[in-house]
Amino acid sequence: MSEDKNDSRLQRGLLVEFDFAVMPGHKIMLDVCSEQLSKAGLKVDQLRMARSMLGRSFVSALNTLCRVQNVRSEEVSEMVANCNKAFAERIGQASDKLPDGFMEFLREAADQGLKSVLFTKSDVDALQSKFSDLPENKVCVTEDLTSSFCFTSWEGWRRFARKNTLHERLCVGVAGSGLSVKGALTSGLGVLVKTNDIVDYQDISGADRQIAGFNVELIQDVRRLLHLG
Repeated sequence: MSEDKNDSRLQRGLLVEFDFAVMPGHKIMLDVCSEQLSKAGLKVDQLRMARSMLGRSFVSALNTLCRVQNVRSEEVSEMVANCNKAFAERIGQASDKLPDGFMEFLREAADQGLKSVLFTKSDVDALQSKFSDLPENKVCVTEDLTSSFCFTSWEGWRRFARKNTLHERLCVGVAGSGLSVKGALTSGLGVLVKTNDIVDYQDISGADRQIAGFNVELIQDVRRLLHLG
């Protein structure tokens, strides 16, 4: 028998791009990449970084930036590793203070029967421990293994849903860029987008709502998108 997506008994959820939609990952990424590039004698401004890393992996973007400077490929690989490590550490440090309203947002989602999946490059266990007082099995932190600059593809959104026993068409994505919005829409999710001025040139058309922050009332928009009344 085929799966009925409108069956109220099926688990519905939130997929949250934690590093970029909740935390200031855009600025952190720009900082750590600029620091690594400066060690190779390269100076990169925000606009050039954004253009070079638009939807690309660290490897291809940094190769693009370094090619004309004759930086050796093995040095680029080392930069990639260092950027990933530094980014994960700084996101973890920043998450010691979650944005106002975010914990209440997750608690209300749990009370409404929704499962929230947060994906991050930071320490999964450390972040998970911050939600230990929320209802059991309603907040799940999972590792983000993608290497893109603030870009979750449609395969990524789908993978995070299915990995956590959710169907992507029964989820709302909380995205942190126009590129991630497009990926979520392609995967059939409803989309809330919390953008940043570093990526405000990206197209967010199609997103169901643009948000500036998190609060309890936002769950009503989530319920509407999930056809929960």
